[in-house]
Amino acid sequence: MESYLDENFSGVKPKHSSDEVLQRWRNLCSIEKLRIAVLVSKAAFQFIQGVPVSDYVVPEEIKAAGFQICADELGSIVEGHDVKKLKIHGGVDGIAEKLSTSTTNGLTADNKLLNHRQEIYGVNKFTETQARGFLVFVWEALHDMTLIILAVCALVSLIVGIAMEGWLVAAHDGLGIIASILLVVLVTATSDYRQSLQLRDLDKEKKKISIQVTRNGYRHKMSIYDLLPGDIVHLSIGDQVPADGLFVSGFCVSIDESSLTGESEPVMVSAENPFLLSGTKVQDGSCKMMITTVGMRTQWGKLMATLSEGGDDETPLQVKF
Repeated sequence: MESYLDENFSGVKPKHSSDEVLQRWRNLCSIEKLRIAVLVSKAAFQFIQGVPVSDYVVPEEIKAAGFQICADELGSIVEGHDVKKLKIHGGVDGIAEKLSTSTTNGLTADNKLLNHRQEIYGVNKFTETQARGFLVFVWEALHDMTLIILAVCALVSLIVGIAMEGWLVAAHDGLGIIASILLVVLVTATSDYRQSLQLRDLDKEKKKISIQVTRNGYRHKMSIYDLLPGDIVHLSIGDQVPADGLFVSGFCVSIDESSLTGESEPVMVSAENPFLLSGTKVQDGSCKMMITTVGMRTQWGKLMATLSEGGDDETPLQVKF
């Protein structure tokens, strides 16, 4: 800097400098003042808005697919209730633009485009535990204490009978008890296995939920398992939030999040707090929401994954049987 000043403004003196040198000095000061003013204004604007500079980089595969935001970024915004990050991406309208959707008309009902979106963001289905086979129920039936005592008695009867009366005579009592045990095990295992299949079918029927969705500008019913990020969903009192998303419009919306947080107090959802989580229920009001994350990437999906790691996800009725 000093060398630059010496080279260009060496003619500037404390007194009696030439007009040409003074004019050059004034021009430099004006440019520097303008640059400083721009930087200060930019810093002040960011301070007032409270929005930091975004360091998010769109993955190349997302760009190639025609989108501007990835599933992990969407999940971090909604799951963390991150208002600042939402503002960085331009709010709900900005997210909609990056998801190539419309908050008014929803997604385009083109199967090729929908399949492409599904490949990038996933499906709205949760990983289920594998059904137990028949041999598992046979093994569990063999652990009944009464049957274990009977098996011990049969073994003792065989040993004593063979030692005192011979094999032919002793086999009647001992083998008769063993045959009875096997019969009870098979009947018990068959009954439990059939009940397990019935309860699984009942659970599948319970999960067949339809919901109002806008696609191509038209509102119609569809399964929650067909939802994709960018879909516009209509919710009313009693509806379960089918996936994580953002509030678009509505009035007096209160959400029961007790299934996730255990809190009995409802949460008010509005433009200031636009975050909706999968698995919660609409307690009051009605609204439109935009789906952002689906399936195992949602808060509910992560909770189910955590619970399944701890053991079998059986209901109390299944445990009873």
